[in-house]
Amino acid sequence: MEPNPTDKIQATPSGNSTEVLDTLAKNRSVIPIAFALVIVLFFFGFCDFKCNSMKVASLTGINLVTGTHVKMNAGGMLNDNLFDSMNGNSMNKADDKNQKVEPNIWAILAFLAAIGGLIAFYKKIKMESLAGTAAGAIGFISLLLLRIAIKNKIGEQGGGMVQVEIDFLFAYWVSMLAFLTGGGISYLRMKKEKNEQLSPPQDTPHHTTPIHVNIITQDNNTKPEK
Repeated sequence: MEPNPTDKIQATPSGNSTEVLDTLAKNRSVIPIAFALVIVLFFFGFCDFKCNSMKVASLTGINLVTGTHVKMNAGGMLNDNLFDSMNGNSMNKADDKNQKVEPNIWAILAFLAAIGGLIAFYKKIKMESLAGTAAGAIGFISLLLLRIAIKNKIGEQGGGMVQVEIDFLFAYWVSMLAFLTGGGISYLRMKKEKNEQLSPPQDTPHHTTPIHVNIITQDNNTKPEK
């Protein structure tokens, strides 16, 4: 019975996808580059704050990690301190003086995840693939929660005639993509290593046949002649 041609067609995509995943898993050098890129991007602008479409302040990733003071350019449009709202503090009358921005826990976790992922692959620790997967996941989720937390707090401050907006910038989105890349490739490497440990060794020489042949030959040679 001849094989159905459709079986070959259906099997081809699966084989191709496996080859693609194996190829991605081999790109170990991409992982530390991705985590190092996140660290660099933290020193660029992460978000802009706008009131009625006019930019009033901007924060870098490292500002959100360490905390900073920001000079507001609101021009009296805000009745309350914008960053007191973000920090969860009591509202004060806004002015053009420097306003304090407290460190954000999610920004801190994301920054530490990038450092941890880079160190894991630089030091070549035993479970570097697991460490890279965890660092990528923690960093990606932390940046996502950072955005949600800031938007929620700023949304509470806005209202009335003044519309407070926040724009997350290129460095923020590329940082999320870098975390996803580093963590994703680390996961593929971890999965590949696990499959290699579970699969039996291949192309192992089989020496039992010659031994059996010798035994049979010896038995035949030792039979008594009739």
